[in-house]
Formats: sequence, structure tokens, C-alpha cells
Amino acid sequence: MKKLFLILLAKIVFAQTLIIYSGITMKYPIKEMAAKFEKMYPGLKVKTLFGKSGALYKKMTAMKKCDIYFPGSVKFINKNPKIFLETAKIGENTLVIIVKKGNPKKIKSLDSLINPEISVVIGSPNSSVGVKTKEVLSKKGKRFYEILSNKAIVAYTSNEIVANVISNADSGLNWKGVVFWKNYKQYVDIIPIDKKYSPSSDLVMGVTQFAPNMIMAKRFLKFAKSYEGQKIMRKWGF
Repeated sequence: MKKLFLILLAKIVFAQTLIIYSGITMKYPIKEMAAKFEKMYPGLKVKTLFGKSGALYKKMTAMKKCDIYFPGSVKFINKNPKIFLETAKIGENTLVIIVKKGNPKKIKSLDSLINPEISVVIGSPNSSVGVKTKEVLSKKGKRFYEILSNKAIVAYTSNEIVANVISNADSGLNWKGVVFWKNYKQYVDIIPIDKKYSPSSDLVMGVTQFAPNMIMAKRFLKFAKSYEGQKIMRKWGF
């Protein structure tokens, strides 16, 4: 009887929902972590919303129904640290140049991209990859950033950047982790950017102060930074 009571109690406790807002770049590791976390807590449903970090930030602060926020740039965490009860570094991401498989245009560095004969795709200013792109290009100089941004094709997500390079564009500035999605490595190659312009960026996850499921949110954060969680992040290039 006591055993039955404990089983029923466990079902009541974990018949809950955990809501995660995550930048689209981290879609695959978060989906894998969510699936494992649900198995750890039977009855718990992890709901995920993926998109541009800036748009998710606005939705999170307006709706106040998000447990975990995981943006592609720590800038969105630092925007208002008081929103988060607990944060932790979960991984790293790096901005790189992506090119068609085999690098047919022989692109070697950022300097190659200002060649008028080479097309380039960059992220929109409201996306984490767009924010990082501006930061990296500006380190090369204001004029360099202006030239490249004026000639570039603008994509709204990191996924669109890869799609453009696979189809029409010669190159794109994108997060390294995106190349590990699906079968993208079959179609594109990575050209590293000098670290003085593009150092690795920390990926920070936060438990929000208005989390509807505070207990499970803190447990998920702990899981994400555990050995198993970090193994998943590394698997997907983070």
C-alpha cells in the first residue's frame, strides 16, 4: 500500500511541464537533453520553443511563463541579470566562415569575403549570430564592417545561413555548432576565423525568476552542466 502511494505521489509530482526557450542554434542538443530529462522524471513534459534569441527574450519578459532561457549570446542574459535566479555556462560557440564543400572559391579568411566576386550571407541584427557577426567584423575596422554588411545577403536564422550557402551563396558567417546539424557537414566546410577577431563565446543558461516550475528548472540546469549534459553539448559541436 505504501509503495503504491509513493508511485502515485511521484506521478502527481512529475505530471508537470517544463518550458524552455532556446536559441535555434542549440536546437539539437536541447532536444536530446529534454528527451533524456523526461525519462529521468516520468510524467514530466518538456516543452521547447526555438527561435531568435532577441525575439525569445521579448516573449519571455512579456509572457513571464518561461522556466529556462538559453540564448545564443550571453548578451541577452546580461541585459537584465536580475531576471535570472541561477545561471551556468553550458558550452561554447564560435563564429566561423562556412563555404561550399571543397571550398571552390578558395576562401582563406575574412579578407577574402570583401572580394566583389564572393557572395556572403550574415545573420540579422536581432539574432545572436547577427550580434556576434557585427562584433567580429567591427574588430577588423568600421570600414570593413560597412563594406561587408552592405554587400551581404541577410538571413533571419543560422539555419537559413547554411541553406543559402548550400544553394546559392559562396560563403556565410555562422556559428560553428550549426554545421553539426542534420547532414550539413556533407555540404559545407568550416574556415576558422583568427581568434583575435572571433574568440569563443560562452553559452549561458538561466533559470528565470518567474519560472512556473522552479524545482524542475533548477534540476534541468544541473543536468545540463553535468557530465552527461556536457557530453551531449560536445556531440553537437558546442
